[in-house]
Amino acid sequence: MDTGVDERSGVARGARRRSARVRLWPVLPLAGAAWWVGGALPWVLDGLGAQSPRDWPFDVATGSATDGYISLLPFTTARLGLLLTITLVAGGLAALAVLWVRPRGDRRLAASTLASLGVLLAAAYSIAQSAGATRQLGGDFDRDDRVLLGVLAVAVVGTVVGLALGLLVVLGGPVLRALAAAPLAVALGSWVNALVVALAGLDRAIGVLRWTAVVVGVAAGLVLAGLGLRPVRRLLAWVAVLLVVSVAAAGQTAFSYLAAYLRPRTGLPDGLRDHVLASRDVFVAAVRPENQAWGIHAVALAVGILGSLVLWRRQGGPSSTSAPTKSAPTGSTPAGEGPSAPEASTRHTPAPADDRHVDATIR
Repeated sequence: MDTGVDERSGVARGARRRSARVRLWPVLPLAGAAWWVGGALPWVLDGLGAQSPRDWPFDVATGSATDGYISLLPFTTARLGLLLTITLVAGGLAALAVLWVRPRGDRRLAASTLASLGVLLAAAYSIAQSAGATRQLGGDFDRDDRVLLGVLAVAVVGTVVGLALGLLVVLGGPVLRALAAAPLAVALGSWVNALVVALAGLDRAIGVLRWTAVVVGVAAGLVLAGLGLRPVRRLLAWVAVLLVVSVAAAGQTAFSYLAAYLRPRTGLPDGLRDHVLASRDVFVAAVRPENQAWGIHAVALAVGILGSLVLWRRQGGPSSTSAPTKSAPTGSTPAGEGPSAPEASTRHTPAPADDRHVDATIR
């Protein structure tokens, strides 16, 4: 009988292991789809570049092609900021595929590996297609090998950094998760801007774009709410998260400034060093206190405090302090309180039963 039980338990364990392996596989295609469909959504809604006429002078002059060419990613210097935003947000969204299986133990590493593989496959195909389309059909400036190499580097770095931050958000501890989510919150604000422009057009979206910065504040506030207010040392992490938001926003401003100079007839490549130094000065100026978007920080603090209080109430609030007394074993007697033990043991009995050993206990 023991042999039969062992065989059945072994079969059950093998079936559970096989089902666990099967459940991990959807992470790969889900992460790849999230990277491109979710991250590149503003570019997809814009028609993958087909709504903008291409700048190949020969085609424009001859009239052989008046429509834009399809590219899975915005591989032009004019949309370099959008490319970085897409890849950063895409990495964060793709990492959420790990939550599909709620990994524990060794499965965390396996799920993260599959998600990373799905992202890299989707990114490799999209980047290769976009680079090939730009090389064949793009303008003379964008088709230049030096320019194309720089755009490709932005796409690769954005993908890797976004994926790394996303995995830290999904798998890291509370403080590490919050610090990794802070730059993604800044990128999310730019992603929402691009989405609004793609849906409504630039002219009609101008009135809305001034309010999309609130998205960064709300996202950062949710990050702070996840940290909570207890223990008190978590408040240092709150300050660190807000500093990361400020630095990431300043970096975004400096990158946009640099991308504005990556155009024909701007002294490239000889003037590239001067443009980089100028963007560095813009970054230094953007991180100064007088240039901070304090309204975003105020929104983040308000959402963070409110969210922390809501989570605290949902977790039981001050009643959690009485948990140790409930978990104390029956009959345990604190030091110096021996006579109170019989009362605790008979508290739940409606009427005390006759004790046949009462004489023995008295002795």
